[in-house]
Amino acid sequence: MIRQILCLITLAACCISITGLVAADDDLAYDLGTRAAIVGMDLLKFDAGSENVLALTNAGHAKVKGMTTERALTGLSETSGLNNGDNNLFQVNRPDWKPLWFYFFNKESGLAAYMEPDSAFYSMSKEERDALPADKAFSQVSLIMVDLDKMLKDPADGNVTFNKKKFSGNEFSLIGLSNVWAAGAGYDFMNAAAFHDHLCPGITSGYMIIKYVENNLPITNSSEIYVDIGSPNWCKEDAYQMIWDSTPGKNSMYVMALSPEDEAALKAKYGIRPAGIIIRWNDAAKKGTGIALGFNFDQVSEELGLVNYTGPSWAPKLVQDIGMMPYVDKPESVIKTLKEFPVDEVNLTKMKTAGNNPYKVLGMI
Repeated sequence: MIRQILCLITLAACCISITGLVAADDDLAYDLGTRAAIVGMDLLKFDAGSENVLALTNAGHAKVKGMTTERALTGLSETSGLNNGDNNLFQVNRPDWKPLWFYFFNKESGLAAYMEPDSAFYSMSKEERDALPADKAFSQVSLIMVDLDKMLKDPADGNVTFNKKKFSGNEFSLIGLSNVWAAGAGYDFMNAAAFHDHLCPGITSGYMIIKYVENNLPITNSSEIYVDIGSPNWCKEDAYQMIWDSTPGKNSMYVMALSPEDEAALKAKYGIRPAGIIIRWNDAAKKGTGIALGFNFDQVSEELGLVNYTGPSWAPKLVQDIGMMPYVDKPESVIKTLKEFPVDEVNLTKMKTAGNNPYKVLGMI
């Protein structure tokens, strides 16, 4: 069995030609995106526009020399032929002070290439950069096996990947996104996960709740929106923000903690973990319909064989990420409506007001 490739490429030994590398004036970010694509294409052996390759980056979020880096996306896309509109290039959300990075994944081989620019490159003149081979812009270049099935067959290599932080702490995020993309995740799913900055069972549950609500409480006219009473809140709320545009700033998301005692009481009464309240609200009529939901994570864990899991410590959530993909098309198998109810301005105000327990407002506990 070919062992997983785990290495930092010795940059001095990597001689990649930079002939034809064109930057617009002194466009540092464009230059870096172009170089990243050149290095990724060389390491993963793919041609421009390959349908087997996914590119991920925090370009556009990260700042270099106090400037945003969205031009790196242009350089990367023009060179690699990968595009957001083709569902094979995504910006992964990160704070602007985090280091800039680029990542390419080939689902055919299961290998991924990760790279971070050398800070010294940022201070070079355009002439100095032009004289430098493409790979010399990066202080770190890692080539790693990230196909989950292969990683689980050889956990020792996966242990090194995670313990040695071969992707600078981005291991869980990038490996999860890669594997669900290879499993056929759609654009809206990937976009929500990239906004959340990683894929996890919480985001998947949010995506499933979206599908469940749209099936059972569909929007019927332009005056209607979905309002989320996120109690208890978890990663699902980020899927609502990206797909429904339900956000705190637009008064369509209200996130509040639910005490362990109240959560346990609801689970004991309804036999399922509470998963928040969604209201289809008609702003013109000032009324709507709400549903309190439950999500059966216990059933998912049992069906996926994750109860008392004994595999590597880095694997359970990744296994669940992939294992939950078939559930996306059948959300009703693990999601339940605990209560459906009419909503007016008075009870909406009560449910969303700080200090009130929305389930007590509804008489559920």
